[in-house]
Amino acid sequence: MKTSFTTVVKVPFVFTFLILTFSAFSQVWQYGKNRYTIKVDGIEREFFVHIPQKYTGNEKVPLVFMLHGTSGDGEKFYDAVGWRTLSNQEGFIAVFPSSLKYTIVTGGDTTNITKWNTTPDTEFKILPPGAGADDIKFLREIVTQIVDKLNIDEDRIYLEGFSNGGQMAAKCAIEMSDVLAAVCENASSFYLDTTYLPKRKLPVLFQIGDRDYGPGNEGPAAPMSYFDELISDPNITYKGGKLHFIAKRHIENFDLQSDFTMVGDTTFALAATFLPNHPGPGTGYEFIYVFVYDLAHKYPNGENHPFNAPRLHWDWMKQFKREFVSATHEDKNILPSLTVNPNPSTDFIEIENASNVTIFDLFGTTQYSGTSNSPIDISLWKNGLYLVRSDSGVGKFIKI
Repeated sequence: MKTSFTTVVKVPFVFTFLILTFSAFSQVWQYGKNRYTIKVDGIEREFFVHIPQKYTGNEKVPLVFMLHGTSGDGEKFYDAVGWRTLSNQEGFIAVFPSSLKYTIVTGGDTTNITKWNTTPDTEFKILPPGAGADDIKFLREIVTQIVDKLNIDEDRIYLEGFSNGGQMAAKCAIEMSDVLAAVCENASSFYLDTTYLPKRKLPVLFQIGDRDYGPGNEGPAAPMSYFDELISDPNITYKGGKLHFIAKRHIENFDLQSDFTMVGDTTFALAATFLPNHPGPGTGYEFIYVFVYDLAHKYPNGENHPFNAPRLHWDWMKQFKREFVSATHEDKNILPSLTVNPNPSTDFIEIENASNVTIFDLFGTTQYSGTSNSPIDISLWKNGLYLVRSDSGVGKFIKI
C-alpha cells in the first residue's frame, strides 16, 4: 500500500500555492523544483526535490541529498549551492531537506535557529531537553517515499552536508550506512571522542578550508604545507587540534589504516587518502580528507570559490555503489574487482581482464582512457591513489 503524503507544488508566475494530497508521487511531480511535506512522529517536515529534464522514469538514476547548515533550509540550498545545476547536467535526482528550528544553547549563547539534531555528538544543546526531532528517521522516510515513487537506483544513494549539515552527514555515515553508497562531510564532522559502530563501512570524504574557524569566526590561515602534520600530530594546537581529531575519529569509526597517501597542490587543495584495514569486495571503501586553500567557512561551488565541491565530490561519489544488500534485492549492481599489477607502482601498470579502461584521480579528473591490452605508462603521474573503471569491473592502485 502506498503511503500518502502532502505535496505543495509551486506554479510558475502564479502567486498562489496548490496544496494536494496524493497517494502516488508521480501524479504531482514536475521538472525542476518540487516542494513536499510529510509527517514524521506527528511533526510536519519539508523537503525539496529537483527533477532534471533528463529524467524519463525508464531507467534507474542516482539520488543525492544535500543538507544545509545552521540557520539554513532546504530551499536556500536548492537555490544557491550548485547541486541543482549538476543534477541537470548529470541526470540524478537531488533532494534538499529542511531541518527544524529550536532553542539552541552553544557555550553561553542562546538562539532560536534551524539545526539538524546531531545529538549526542554535538557541541550544542537543544531546549527543552529531548525536544530534538529524529532527523535520521526523517531522512530515511524521504528515501522510502522517493524510491517508492521514482525510478531510483537504491545502490546509488549519496549524501552531502555542510557545517551543521556536515555533522549530520557524519551521523548518517554511521546510522544510515546501510542505505547510503558514500557520504561527503563539509566544514564539520564528529565532535565527541567516541567510537561508533557503523551499520556498514562506506566511503567518506571530509573537506575543510585552511581559514575555516566556523560560522562568523576568523583567524589566520593554516599553512597548506603542514597539512600532513595537522592531521597526523595530536600535539599541534591549530584549532585546538581539531584537524587531527577528525582524522582520528574516522580512522577509529571506520577501521582505517593510520598511514595515508597525499595528492594535490598547496595553491588549490590537498587530499589525503586513508585505506581500510580490512578491504571489502567490489569498490570497497576509503576515507578522503580534503584541505582547501584560501577557504573560510562557506560551501565552495566554483562561483564563490575556485574549488567546485559539487562537481568534484560528485565525480568521487559516483564511482561507488552500496555493497551491502539484502538477500531479496533483485539487482545487486556490484561490479567485480579489477586486479592492477604491480600495486603500488612507479612506472607501468597492467590491468587484468579488462580491454578498455578509464583511470581517474581522486578529484575525478580522467588521467587515462583507452585500451589496457598493453602496459600503461604512469611514470609522469603524481603520487597518490587512482581509481580504475571498465565495463567489466572497478579497481584501485597507488602511484609512488
